[in-house]
Amino acid sequence: MLGVWLSDPESERNIRLLDTGLRDLLVIVAPDQPWLTDPAAAEHRIRILARSGAAGLAIMRTTPQDVPEAVLVNARKHGVPLLVGSEELCGSEVAQVVSRERLREYEDRAQQLEEMLDQIRRPGRQRHHRLQTLLDRLAKAVEGAVRLVDPHKAVLTSELSAGGPLVEPPAAMVARIVGGEVGAASINHGKHSVRLYSIGYHPPHMVLIVVRDQDFNESTEKIIARSTVLLSLLIRAEEMDSDQYRLQQTMSSMRAAVLHLALNGLTQLAQEIGQSLYPGLFSADQVRVHLITCGEGELNATASKLENALRQQALVVRSPFRSDQLFVVTPEWPSSCSSASAPASASSSSSSSSSSSGEDRGTSVAQQLHDLVADVPGLRMGASHPKPLASLEEAHREAHRALTMAGNSQEKLVMAAREEPGLSFFLDPGAGQAWAEAFLRPLDALAPAVRESILRTIDLSLRFSRLDVAKATGSHRNTVAARIAKVSELLALDLTCLPDRAVLSLALELRALPPHTPHTAHTANAVSDERNLGDLLADDGAQEWARIYLGRLDADRRELRRTLAAWVACGGNVEQTAQKVGVHLKTVRNHLRAAESLLNCRLLGTPGHTHDLVLAMHALGVARVLPDHLVRSPSRRLRAA
Repeated sequence: MLGVWLSDPESERNIRLLDTGLRDLLVIVAPDQPWLTDPAAAEHRIRILARSGAAGLAIMRTTPQDVPEAVLVNARKHGVPLLVGSEELCGSEVAQVVSRERLREYEDRAQQLEEMLDQIRRPGRQRHHRLQTLLDRLAKAVEGAVRLVDPHKAVLTSELSAGGPLVEPPAAMVARIVGGEVGAASINHGKHSVRLYSIGYHPPHMVLIVVRDQDFNESTEKIIARSTVLLSLLIRAEEMDSDQYRLQQTMSSMRAAVLHLALNGLTQLAQEIGQSLYPGLFSADQVRVHLITCGEGELNATASKLENALRQQALVVRSPFRSDQLFVVTPEWPSSCSSASAPASASSSSSSSSSSSGEDRGTSVAQQLHDLVADVPGLRMGASHPKPLASLEEAHREAHRALTMAGNSQEKLVMAAREEPGLSFFLDPGAGQAWAEAFLRPLDALAPAVRESILRTIDLSLRFSRLDVAKATGSHRNTVAARIAKVSELLALDLTCLPDRAVLSLALELRALPPHTPHTAHTANAVSDERNLGDLLADDGAQEWARIYLGRLDADRRELRRTLAAWVACGGNVEQTAQKVGVHLKTVRNHLRAAESLLNCRLLGTPGHTHDLVLAMHALGVARVLPDHLVRSPSRRLRAA
């Protein structure tokens, strides 16, 4: 601290001193200076001290009671520390007093700023709440009222109960600050002082309005200056969060669109769009589908974690079929590359490295995904075999079966087992496809494009709920219901019944097989005669398949076949099954869970896994669950309907 005797601030010598600055200097004056008792002169000189950043004003050889009122008012008004001494004090004593007071002032400011920052840093706070809290702190610190004007949204206000009322500044002045023409402005409104500040880093700006019933001093301006920085940073952070959220939503929509295109057979278009997002994935020879199940509340967090960890090497999308599943597509590279493509001069080690690079890439992504799922409690995953992107729907079915097995076995990770041949494999191809063609012929009355769209909807509805089908196809639930009703009408089926659904599922499965060309006239003549479903299920091939399928139940000594037959006959109703068999409800559920594990399917709560069970039981005569109108030839059945 340096003491200076400032007897006349207007003198040439002192003007030069003021020009060089009085920051951090203590100005000492004698009590007999005339300007101390002149209100106008006192305000003028104390304003000079405040503007110059002086450490304070010291009046020697006086008492606090003798300090003129004009000096006390203006020192408080302009934030200039005031010291009095009854006698001459040494410089060290004055320095200690000033240092102690300034330290207390800085500590108070630091505490105010820390409280403001603490309110901003608290997690889980909404933007409005954090802004309002910061405004409350600012109003308390400046002992006034503040208002934050958002040009696009509601006005946020905060008023201290002891402060002055909020003043409405001129609209033109606010508009200039909003547009970025000026950064700040001040007006006097009666006995109130009003300051306006620009908030934000780019127009249109928010406007901070501060109202006090006394002038703004240096201390108040410093608090406001720091608060404007905090407000600008907070608003910018919120804008970045909003931009990031919109970007995440856009990316999520694009990923869902790519998956939707690939599942619906538009492979080339899916590759063209997905190549820019996931170049490593869509340049792979084959892909593998992983289905991960977890709670709906944890789905977004799990998806974000996988997306960040896999770094655009895999497509992570909320499953369009189930609201509690994630659909993950990973690249699958060939296990070995042709050595013939390598230059003749290349060494064997470099050739080996080249041939294994693709395998390492594919393996690393799949292994990383497996490790991530294994480390998170409550997750289960089923994975498919490698498939071309064009066969993504088939890969999804395999992953779905593997996930079902994971649920039955209580394992976290299950890779798709080699699929065992279904009923369509054991049927005579010519006879089976001829029956399916005749069964589905009424749908030919529909336009080709409409027919394919409806058949895809029906195929999905046989395996998933109507709500899941609506999500997967991007259709309304009423549209899905209307399509199901249309097919039910044309084919004379009741698709709410298990037998009707099982027969339609077999017909669609046979329809999807490659066209069969008869090799002999005998086969051609046999196919030309319309077969009925009863004849197909009585053939040796169907009987062999049914014995293999239901033979898995023999591993359990309980009467699972009887319970399952009653359950199918009761339309999948557990309560009616228990009454029909004469056992406890819990016993029926235990039998169904045991059958799920043995048959590697899901009978409770999942559509589509009972079709094989219905057909196998009817084929072996365990239970005649198919009504007569379903086993007739298609033409006779339609005539009867």
